[in-house]
Amino acid sequence: MMKNTINIEHSELTWLDENHYVTLNEIVEFSGLSMSELQHLVESGVLVPVGPIEEKSSGDLYFSSHSIISIRTLSRLKQDFELEQNALSLMLVFLERIRMLEYKLSKI
Repeated sequence: MMKNTINIEHSELTWLDENHYVTLNEIVEFSGLSMSELQHLVESGVLVPVGPIEEKSSGDLYFSSHSIISIRTLSRLKQDFELEQNALSLMLVFLERIRMLEYKLSKI
């Protein structure tokens, strides 16, 4: 009798809830966007940090882990439609609005 085997690659997991946070460097790693593109989103006020966390006093900016979902979608749209940096801000606003509306609909 031949046994079936499954190869499972080790990968880092990030919980996507209100109690977990990611740094800007982690978002760069997860998203595929460059640091300058993400800094532009922060400077334009579209990507809002939750602030430094007390137990992580390195001075880094921290973001809700939920932001990874929209940022990854934004990265795919940027690649597919060759969006310019200024269009990224507007697109992220739309993606976040859609995510919030979908969440509200799921509660009905």
